[in-house]
Amino acid sequence: MIEVMIERWSQRDGSTDWLWSIWQDGKRRHIGGAKADADSAEMEARATCQQMFGKTPDDITVL
Repeated sequence: MIEVMIERWSQRDGSTDWLWSIWQDGKRRHIGGAKADADSAEMEARATCQQMFGKTPDDITVL
């Protein structure tokens, strides 16, 4: 199972970063860069899953 985790990180200056990672069978396989919004993070994570595993993620969790 391939899962994407998207996390919201609030910065001290009031800005928000959206970080994402790809997990396969409970192990983190890739960490992506910060994005300005959750939609951009999801799009990049989906594209990376396609490149790395040849398929889209089975699940996406936004924290």
